[in-house]
Amino acid sequence: MPTLKKTLGEIRSDILARLGFGAGGSAAITNSTLIDSFIRDAQYQLYNQFDWKELIKYNDVSTGVDQSLYDYPDDCNIERVMSVEVKESDTWYPLKEGIIMDMRSHMEVGRPCRYERFEQMEIWPPADLSTYTLRVWYVKALPNLVADNDRVVIDSNLVFLHALTAAKSHYRQPDASIYSGQLEALLNRLRAKNRTSEPIRRSKTGGEWDLLSPPRVV
Repeated sequence: MPTLKKTLGEIRSDILARLGFGAGGSAAITNSTLIDSFIRDAQYQLYNQFDWKELIKYNDVSTGVDQSLYDYPDDCNIERVMSVEVKESDTWYPLKEGIIMDMRSHMEVGRPCRYERFEQMEIWPPADLSTYTLRVWYVKALPNLVADNDRVVIDSNLVFLHALTAAKSHYRQPDASIYSGQLEALLNRLRAKNRTSEPIRRSKTGGEWDLLSPPRVV
């Protein structure tokens, strides 16, 4: 079972204590908005800097006859769709990203082999009378981090340290460089780990018309 992440309120309280505002009463309340901003920015930067495996998921949807547009999962970050696959019988086939205009001029139907990201996901060719399963692999979008009981979705300790470093620097506290060094050391370890890790999804190959299988006309 994954470790429960800390809430915005809990991280804020920890940061205020490290800044010396823990018993500051109204002074601590005055600083809360700024501290919350540091926390949200910390999570946003870390989220975009690394591929967090715990945020990677997939969603399956069945194809419709002649249907070419599909909605994304509600929690999908469209910019971080990792791959799309289609299942025929018991075999999964990767879809290559990119649909050129000439393909849209030849709208045969068959097993989908291409996709494009727009407001909705477009597939080509549209599915025929067979029902296929489309599987979309993606990174979950960041949820709201506004209420005190909203939880961060990545490593709480790293979010805390990132936000604390920013806060220490903002308030020009003398130990800011200590926390900055700790943060940089952790980020360097994460960068090294990301460089040496094998890709989660396989790469896609083939030319513009190098299809996995020819469309079937019905």
